[in-house]
Amino acid sequence: MTFPVPTGAWHPATARRLVVGAVGLLWAAGAVGGLVAGEAEPSGDRIVRVVLRGNVRATAHRILGQMRLREGSVYSPAAVDEDLKRIYDLGEFDNVVIRPQREDDGLVLVVEVTERPVLERLEFDGNRKFDDKDLTETVGVKAGNLLDRHKVFTGARAIERKYRDKGYYFVSVALDEKLLADQHVARYTVAEGPRVRVRKITFAGNHSIGAAELQKRMETRTWFPLLVAGTYDDEQLQRDVVGVRNYYVEQGFLDVRVGRELVFSPDKTNLTIRIIVEEGPRYRARSVALEGVERFSRPLLQKQMQLAPGEPYTADTVRADAELIRDTYGEVGYIDAFVRPVIDFTDEPGQVDVTLKVEEGTPVQIGEIRVEGNRLTQDKVVRRELRFYPEEPVNTKLIDRARRRLEGTGLYRPGSVQITTIPTAAPGVADILVRVEETETANLILGAGISSNSGVLGNISLVQRNFDIADWPQSNEEFWRGEAFRGAGQTAQIVLEPGTELQRYRVDFRDPHVFDTDFSFSTSLFYFDRIRDSYDERRVGGHFGFGRELREDLRAFLNLRLENINIRDVDAGVPRDVLEVEGSSNLTSVEVGLVKDTTDSYLFPTEGYRLTGSVEQAGALGGSYTFTKFVVDGRRYWTVTRDVLDRKTVLSLRGRAGFIGGDAPIFERFFAGGHGSIRGFEFRGVGPTRGDTFVGGDFLALASAEYAFPIFEKTLTGVVFLDTGTVERTFSVSTWRAAVGFGVRFTIPFFGPVPFALDFGFPIAKDGDDEEEFFSFSLGTSF
Repeated sequence: MTFPVPTGAWHPATARRLVVGAVGLLWAAGAVGGLVAGEAEPSGDRIVRVVLRGNVRATAHRILGQMRLREGSVYSPAAVDEDLKRIYDLGEFDNVVIRPQREDDGLVLVVEVTERPVLERLEFDGNRKFDDKDLTETVGVKAGNLLDRHKVFTGARAIERKYRDKGYYFVSVALDEKLLADQHVARYTVAEGPRVRVRKITFAGNHSIGAAELQKRMETRTWFPLLVAGTYDDEQLQRDVVGVRNYYVEQGFLDVRVGRELVFSPDKTNLTIRIIVEEGPRYRARSVALEGVERFSRPLLQKQMQLAPGEPYTADTVRADAELIRDTYGEVGYIDAFVRPVIDFTDEPGQVDVTLKVEEGTPVQIGEIRVEGNRLTQDKVVRRELRFYPEEPVNTKLIDRARRRLEGTGLYRPGSVQITTIPTAAPGVADILVRVEETETANLILGAGISSNSGVLGNISLVQRNFDIADWPQSNEEFWRGEAFRGAGQTAQIVLEPGTELQRYRVDFRDPHVFDTDFSFSTSLFYFDRIRDSYDERRVGGHFGFGRELREDLRAFLNLRLENINIRDVDAGVPRDVLEVEGSSNLTSVEVGLVKDTTDSYLFPTEGYRLTGSVEQAGALGGSYTFTKFVVDGRRYWTVTRDVLDRKTVLSLRGRAGFIGGDAPIFERFFAGGHGSIRGFEFRGVGPTRGDTFVGGDFLALASAEYAFPIFEKTLTGVVFLDTGTVERTFSVSTWRAAVGFGVRFTIPFFGPVPFALDFGFPIAKDGDDEEEFFSFSLGTSF
């Protein structure tokens, strides 16, 4: 039989309080210790002697040393209570009694203790899933220690929790109470039962909201091999039921009722969870009112609000409107503006009156701006992203933008940037505290791989995203501690990729604010050597880039390119396109462009769009070739849903188009295929051909859609995609390619924030000369 573990706060302190209370009652009855009935309480008398009884292991010095009452002390019940507590706190006694006793020579204080026995051993029976060592650690007591009955009793429940965490829902654990009392042996008998997996979650009565949408509000998941354990947790399901109900309430179903039903298979190993919903009516707003608004025009605010009379009431809409009002006030310094929504039910069924009560507060301006947490990062690197200054009104919109910019630099741990206002002694003035937590900005990647495209390829990559080219080490110790060349927010990278068919070596540097100005500077020096099917290609050169932020979301850039290209070891019978460029040639170009970026993150965008347009003129600085290349690239991101773990499901679309005017050499034309282009086809496996050689084209058109959803925590994401596009010799479309597929993205913290991408693509529209590729792998984001 399972021992009934006390459900209340059973603890030695509980026993102590009971003893103290009992002693108090006995005092009240005038019958404590050795006092004669009717004799006066000895408060104020001096103690002539302290007598200790019942101790075997514990020494008198250890026990009496805890007491404040001793020979010569003045007796008081309050002092007795304190001494009882101190002795119990030793944790060595089951019972302690302190009582006064009058004898011929005066007041004697008698201390009687009952020592705890020693736990002789622990025994487990019936446990197959966990061994005795695991269960001993779970119980939290050891043989040879003093017997803690509370821990022994609750150990049975701890074992049950351990089993249930692994899916053993029907487990029960019994403690042999008699054996514990007689022989001080804790014997646990485990009835494991079958392991239960959640195989299916169904919904009934959800006429207005789909099952897939409701499932996102739950953490309970169905079993999936290797990825999802499908463990049933009764407490978690209770929380999930509450979560489903709360979601309904937020959507305006204020009378909704949600329950659950468990349906087990005959052998109890498989579980179907039925979520039963009684929706009730969806409420609408009969009226929407604003109260307390003096600073702004009420009609103007209401015109911007989402909720209007007659519209469905939802908690999200009310929150959005309250946030709109707070932001409107916050942009002009009213940072303490408070909006309290009040929802009143009406006599009309399914109708509510909504009132937003506003407490405006007073405007606040900025005092000092303080920065904390930037141990290595220079102060100016943080401050240049703020864009607000002392003596200006506090602007919550600017503060929010500054937070996003700081997090977007990649210099700080995600979610760690905090910008808060701190009141000062001066009325209407608040200091701004910017607190950051630096992340590891240096990454070393060592790898090797083999593919049909590139042969055997090694990779050694070292990048520092918080580089400072001017911070030379003052000592060898400073260099080896990683404190040199750091702190200016610059990026430096060295990439070494030796291989059998491909070799790449590159050194990159970028300063987003060169000489502390609004201009950026970047440079890249590279060596590239590739053995292609019918010729070898070697490129050596450098890129130099300049940029300037024109406004918050608009940047202009200018790039210069200088390269030497050597086409060698040309096979017989190659197309004229290759023969024309055989040997050594030089290429120079000037590229100008604009980038419009409203996304919420550079690496992992979930909202907004990024639009890039550029024109590159080859031959502007001399060289062997003259042509003009036009490229437009657009990307749009939407957050479809956000689950209970704040993980987002994101839909993204991408379009890319390019056109070359003039006679571009084969190595500068457009090619398609592979990751970042049309998955399901080999790298450069799509486009015009001459014989067996892909020669590229002067016109490129690509379009893609990708749906990304969380799988495990925030480190593993799944994707499904559709890639389409073509490459043509001229500005036309003769053959359109398309592929569908799926993949995963996983992040390994050691390698930094950039995810690894594995994709499986299946062409559904292709040309006869195209080369297909079922699997592709990359490090980084391309969508």
